[in-house]
Amino acid sequence: MNTYSVVIDFRRGYSRAERCLAALEKLAERLDGEVERWFIVDRPRLSLGKLAERYGARTLTLSGMARGARLNAAANCSHGDVLVFIESPSELSDTWLHEIDQALRLQAWDALVLVAERRSVSAWLSRIGRARLHTQVFAVQRVWFERLGGFDPELEGRAERDLLGRLQACHARVLQCRPEECRRSVS
Repeated sequence: MNTYSVVIDFRRGYSRAERCLAALEKLAERLDGEVERWFIVDRPRLSLGKLAERYGARTLTLSGMARGARLNAAANCSHGDVLVFIESPSELSDTWLHEIDQALRLQAWDALVLVAERRSVSAWLSRIGRARLHTQVFAVQRVWFERLGGFDPELEGRAERDLLGRLQACHARVLQCRPEECRRSVS
């Protein structure tokens, strides 16, 4: 049975906070393990503090730091065996935490990355059908996270991709897939 520390960086997505925490609450109820909830904000907000309290989440106020440093700070405060970093909580299925649990616990993956297509904002790129993949969820066993020193604290937009590359270079077992592919591979 794994314990999970779920970290959500809400520096720009305050409007999604309640919906995300309510969904996470339902997912955690269906899981055998314990689920810690952490969210990162750029400045204290009374409404978010009350929301965090209602859902048993802990808030970290971190401003002026790159994304890698923010995520490392949250990981250092948490206690879970598995660290789960969420980028796009509103786009996730209602079974994503169960799928991660299945992959990491039963199938012995060291890390799991759920990716989705993000259409390019460039009009000419969208016409030729090019989409960029972005990370929705990055889940990693704490032992691997600590072994590699966590995220590069200097990185903003590529923090997850950098850690993923280092995990793969060290021969960690990494499952990287779209959510629908993950459902098929862990069933």
